[in-house]
Amino acid sequence: MNKLIDIAYSKGFWLSSDASIYEAMACMIKNKNGSVVLLNKNKPVAIVTESSLLAKIEEGIDVTLPVISLAKSPVICTHYHRPIESAFDLVVSNNIRRLILIDDNNDYAGVVLQEDLFDYLEDDVYKVDLKVSDIISKDAMLISIYEESSLYDALHTMNKRGIGSVVIVNKEQQAVGIITEKDIISAGYQNIDMNKGVRLLMSSPVWSVQEDEAITDIIALMKDKRIRRVLVVDIHSQLRTLLTNRDIFQHIKGNVARILEIKLRHAKEIMNLLPEAIIEIFISSSQQSIEWMNSRAKLVFGEEFLSKSPQEMMGEKEWIELYDALIQKGTIEGSVVPFKDRSIEFSGTVSQNINSKYIKLIGRDITEQENIKQKLQLEVHEEVRLRRENEYLMMQQSRMASMGEMISHIAHQWRQPLAQLGGIFMNLQASYAFDELNQKTLDESVDDGNEMIKYMSQTIDDFRLFFAHDRVKESFDLLEYVHRATQIVLTSLDYHHIDVVIESSDSSYMGEGYPNEFAQAILNLLNNSMDALSSLAQIDKKIIIKLSHQDENAVISFCDNGAGISEDILSRIFEPYITTKQEEGGTGVGLYITRLIIEQKMLGEIRAYNNGSGACFEIKLPNF
Repeated sequence: MNKLIDIAYSKGFWLSSDASIYEAMACMIKNKNGSVVLLNKNKPVAIVTESSLLAKIEEGIDVTLPVISLAKSPVICTHYHRPIESAFDLVVSNNIRRLILIDDNNDYAGVVLQEDLFDYLEDDVYKVDLKVSDIISKDAMLISIYEESSLYDALHTMNKRGIGSVVIVNKEQQAVGIITEKDIISAGYQNIDMNKGVRLLMSSPVWSVQEDEAITDIIALMKDKRIRRVLVVDIHSQLRTLLTNRDIFQHIKGNVARILEIKLRHAKEIMNLLPEAIIEIFISSSQQSIEWMNSRAKLVFGEEFLSKSPQEMMGEKEWIELYDALIQKGTIEGSVVPFKDRSIEFSGTVSQNINSKYIKLIGRDITEQENIKQKLQLEVHEEVRLRRENEYLMMQQSRMASMGEMISHIAHQWRQPLAQLGGIFMNLQASYAFDELNQKTLDESVDDGNEMIKYMSQTIDDFRLFFAHDRVKESFDLLEYVHRATQIVLTSLDYHHIDVVIESSDSSYMGEGYPNEFAQAILNLLNNSMDALSSLAQIDKKIIIKLSHQDENAVISFCDNGAGISEDILSRIFEPYITTKQEEGGTGVGLYITRLIIEQKMLGEIRAYNNGSGACFEIKLPNF
């Protein structure tokens, strides 16, 4: 909604109430409107217009005197936040050409000019087949003077007739110019001799229109030329009268109210046809009430809520939340409010009047959509639950598979110490048989056996800790747990003649997450490469693990020199149950679990690619 302050002039239209007539003349000439508002402590107390000065200029008044003695008081004022439409009635009813605006403290805020209101006048107001002849009276007369007349003659004629302009004609009664109050004020300000001819200051040419021309065309002409008057001529080009924008405003006053009333009724008729519920709420300092509902709103909420508080309809909590959002933002969209067994989605705006607010709400019944939404949410929750269960089962399956592989690694780890223990027992038996067993030999054999047993016990502890469940996220050294995972399978790697090279540019790489799960992810990659390399006949089998820093990430590059990953499954390598070892009993969950650990548990990234020599995996984890 456009407000009066949006089209107001705030500068160049006011003076202090103790200003002189001369200063008022200067201000009028500068603002080119012919009026000055007088202020006392920033409050408008009077207004001076050109017509107020004309009689005194004819009398030859002293222009150094205070202008307030010629001013009109009291002045017509209105609040600067009122809608522009409210100005039409004030201007026409009070027969004024300017409207003074005041703020909440009754201080001066600006001036709205009659001619500027045309730009905001609804076309429908004057597009009712009005013609010039409908506005001018049949006995209207043109007040004119001859071009040989003096400025004083023009001034005297204006004062005698009480008019603001006079047409200048030649002997053939043809209009050659026009002189206005503004021109006389300018002459008085410049101390021009009033006995000089009117041609000195008259404006020419004079814009003329025919009696049968449409008012719409006249208004367009006035807007385009920024003029307030046109000369009316009849079909024989005889001069009839002057038509001013004030005349047009006076005539269309009734049309303004009638057209606005028709528009309001028509708008409400249209709103009654809409499928949405529309509510208008009046808000003042003392009350909040529902003023109007369209047909749909009456059907959805009930006509009994008319003239009642919106709290009664929506509930206190819901209304306060909605109202606060409207006041803070000016508009709301998509606010869902429960009503009985329904869900209503509200959108709306708030309009500010002088001492009140109007809220217009559009409500849409979205009960069906909300039910579908809730059903989908339940389905999503159930799907997430099932997926988590499936992931848990996969994790357990992966752990069981890893435990099977661990048993194989333990067997490799224990094979040598068991053989050494057997050798110790054989040596003891031989020493006893040959009567060579003494205390020293016995003690040394027992110590060696205990060392073997301690080593085997430590191996069990290492494997047990590896499978311990991490319950709390913590920061840990990535490099340390890469070494731990490698140590677990080192004997198996040696058995298959596979060398592991770990390269790092720094001594530590800190990450955050679950360290044992991270080690399991590395172990999955090691087992994957070991399976690929163990079946190859080549002699030089290698796994190279490189750690480095890249921007804000720690990067772990894991490459082997095996046969690489088949292009058929490379893009799906991290999907569950994708394996190249069906015959060997591969489950296809190891790499899937590895991706879950890296991406979901540690918020990192993992990708697989072939580098020409074999398969590579690259892990990126945020530095911590």
